[in-house]
Amino acid sequence: MVTEDKGAPVFTIVGDTYDQCRQKLYSEFGEDYEITNRRTTLKPGFLGLFQREKVEVSYIVKRRGAGTYGSAKTASASTEEEDWDRNKVELLRSVGKSVASIQQAERLDRRIDKLEENLVQKLQQMTAGSDKHPNIAKIEELLERNEFSFGYINRISERIKSEFSLDELDNFEFLQQQVVDWIGESIAVAPERAYRPPHVIVVVGPTGVGKTTTIAKLAANLMLDAKKKSQNKPEIRIITIDRTRVGAMEQIDRYGEIMGVRVDKAESADDVRVIYEDCKNNVDYILIDTSGYSPNDGAHIGTMKTILDVKDMHPDVYLAVCASTKARDLENIMQNYEPFAFRSVIVTKCDETNLYGNVISALYDKHKMVSYITDGQRVPHNIRRAGVIDFLIRLSDFTIDRVHIDDKFGAK
Repeated sequence: MVTEDKGAPVFTIVGDTYDQCRQKLYSEFGEDYEITNRRTTLKPGFLGLFQREKVEVSYIVKRRGAGTYGSAKTASASTEEEDWDRNKVELLRSVGKSVASIQQAERLDRRIDKLEENLVQKLQQMTAGSDKHPNIAKIEELLERNEFSFGYINRISERIKSEFSLDELDNFEFLQQQVVDWIGESIAVAPERAYRPPHVIVVVGPTGVGKTTTIAKLAANLMLDAKKKSQNKPEIRIITIDRTRVGAMEQIDRYGEIMGVRVDKAESADDVRVIYEDCKNNVDYILIDTSGYSPNDGAHIGTMKTILDVKDMHPDVYLAVCASTKARDLENIMQNYEPFAFRSVIVTKCDETNLYGNVISALYDKHKMVSYITDGQRVPHNIRRAGVIDFLIRLSDFTIDRVHIDDKFGAK
């Protein structure tokens, strides 16, 4: 509806509240409007029933940089844009419509189009879902409950559809066992490798994943393994370049003192090079503890990479990640630490979660192997070589045939 107030066209807008009307006007005109009146009306609802209160606001549109519409301006101050605005308002006055009404109609058309698009998508999803075998849906639900990624779940579903007959799909026990086997086959465990002394081991990873404790556990286990094999105690040197965490040096010093292992602090590539040159002919292992940064902190990660770039050192790099980290975040961490060329992953804090689909998904999607898992703070305990069975027995709500997976994935 369009009327006039002192020569200016008066428009109306309707909303649920006065503030909603003001917000609409501000989004359309900024400060270039003036409210002349408001009133509360009753609008009929569906089929004329269930009346609802609505607020009807009357307003006039101002010219930019001037007073209300109709304020005097000199001919020299008139611009092409203002002339266009005047002609547009005159045209709207003649046809009895407002700028707001047209724009509201356009937005309504877009909403209707969007609703139709969403409805079509929903119908397509419902149609596609109606063809899905209920046992496939059950498997997908189990995988989702175990926090496997969407991509991993989709690959399992597609493989079921391509490899199982309808009769086989009806046998849920058999289907479930086959899926557990596929999950096991997707887990790559890093093999143990022999290195010429000194074997340089570097543990990198985000802050808070337990790198320092992991370094201490690795050092202690190297000693225990030698003792079990009746070998001489290995010579070990620990280097820490952790400059960010308060108490990091004191913690690793305490572990070194208990184990009888020397600990050196390095702050630059030159420091690491000097320490390496000093001890490389006298030790069996050099373990390097690193600073923890956000996986998105590319600058500091790059600096740490530079510090570790020592000629002829050839480090064996492990990425430490926390077991409870979401699959998407794990993939991001692996991607951003890729410059270190880490050989495999150490999954830490496995005692803090019962779900491992996130870890399995990320390792598979990023084509990475797993080497160790840790499940507590005790040194030298709570760390061991990872195995496929460690992950399979932790699958929640799956029926696990322990004899079968031991035969299939146990040590050969």
